Amino acid sequence: MSLYESTFIIRHDMSTQQVEQLTENFTAIIKDNGGEVTKTEHWGLRTLAYRIKKNRKGHYVYLNVDAPSAAMQELERNLRLSEDVLRYLTVRVDELDDEPSPMMQARASRDERSRRGGRFRDDAPAGSGGAGSDAAKPAEAKTETAKQAEPADDAKPADDKKPADDEKPADAKKPADDEKPAESETEPPKDAKSDESGEQT
Repeated sequence: MSLYESTFIIRHDMSTQQVEQLTENFTAIIKDNGGEVTKTEHWGLRTLAYRIKKNRKGHYVYLNVDAPSAAMQELERNLRLSEDVLRYLTVRVDELDDEPSPMMQARASRDERSRRGGRFRDDAPAGSGGAGSDAAKPAEAKTETAKQAEPADDAKPADDKKPADDEKPADAKKPADDEKPAESETEPPKDAKSDESGEQT
């Protein structure tokens, strides 16, 4: 018998129980044809690199299989026929690895980091010097410095304020469009120079 690694992606709208049931069905196909599944890993719901059959996410399942080629052909035929399977890949290998796959190792280390980080952030008292208290101190210092640097508007003397362009004194009156100012108020008469000197220019 040959050794295989088979990975397939199942639609994202299926529940975890449905994914496990489908995986059991595919495992039963291998066993019925004289093979054996040595390891099954559910990598969970992951984002796809590109859309496949209008799906952006999918449930990843990984199988280590020790089976004859006829069993793998039957498995692949069923994977092709299933509407729930988006993609599959089966690779023949020289030996099967008993340790968790790199995907599961990365997931375990990510889970461990989140637990470790949560302990320092959430459980540490405010003055104990934990990661959470140190992170909060610089932010508070910056806001206090900013408040001290900017004086309040009412603290400025009233003499420094200039009226804005929109604000005009109440006694300044804008003439209406239909009213024309008298000529004597705006321009001297044209003949005023010529009358005084006696010469015209």
